[in-house]
Amino acid sequence: MNKPDNWGYEHPDVVGPNALMFFTWDLSKTIELAFKEAKEDNLLDFVEPAQASIDALIQKYIDIKADPEVFEGQSIKLRVEQKENSKGVLIALQTSEALEERIIAMQSRTQAGHS
Repeated sequence: MNKPDNWGYEHPDVVGPNALMFFTWDLSKTIELAFKEAKEDNLLDFVEPAQASIDALIQKYIDIKADPEVFEGQSIKLRVEQKENSKGVLIALQTSEALEERIIAMQSRTQAGHS
């Protein structure tokens, strides 16, 4: 399956229940692009710009009124955590509770074949 080069928020169907699906695609793409050049020793240098990109993405979905009930007042914060039993680090997403619940519910419907 080829990933489109365009953004989900540009899609004409990015409204209502579809908005969250497009948002998760855009979130993944945003994180991937933000950390594309990052290495373990300079990872922290990429966190702030990546956070700004995520904040801007959420704001974009609010601005286009994709699904105001889902996105208004929600947040996703990046955290860098030390991996247990290793020297490596990992990037964690701390999603506001309401948004996380909606994402989990959407993924459950999608996995069950009810998109």
